[in-house]
Amino acid sequence: MSRALLIFTFLLFPRFLYAEIPLFNTHQDYVRFVDTKVMSRDFIPLIKQLGGDDEYTDAQLKSINAQLLNVMPFDFTGTELIKHVRLSASFSQEMRVFWNAQSSYVYFYAFLHHRDDGVVVLKFNLNTNPDKIFEKF
Repeated sequence: MSRALLIFTFLLFPRFLYAEIPLFNTHQDYVRFVDTKVMSRDFIPLIKQLGGDDEYTDAQLKSINAQLLNVMPFDFTGTELIKHVRLSASFSQEMRVFWNAQSSYVYFYAFLHHRDDGVVVLKFNLNTNPDKIFEKF
């Protein structure tokens, strides 16, 4: 199924200087979390954990969740990393794809900071149009 529909772009606003930044202990913890949440279409915890908790009201999150569930009515059954770019010793970006038996695809982008104490997602995007994600590379 080919859709050029832009689902929703999660461009996290600059964080306040002392705002708590969500941190994953390892890159694998981050991957496991994203894969689990996207594959099961559990979008509210995904948005909150990746830094959107203080960016959206509960009403906005419910509205975003309803839109995403409407565009993606079935859980995903497969996932794969399709692009990873190392930008420096501690910064990278990656693109993941998710699919199901109904030929639905969704693409996930993340801009990551790999620190000594873990991995931070600085920005992320979820879209049914792969071109919108490839443009970020």
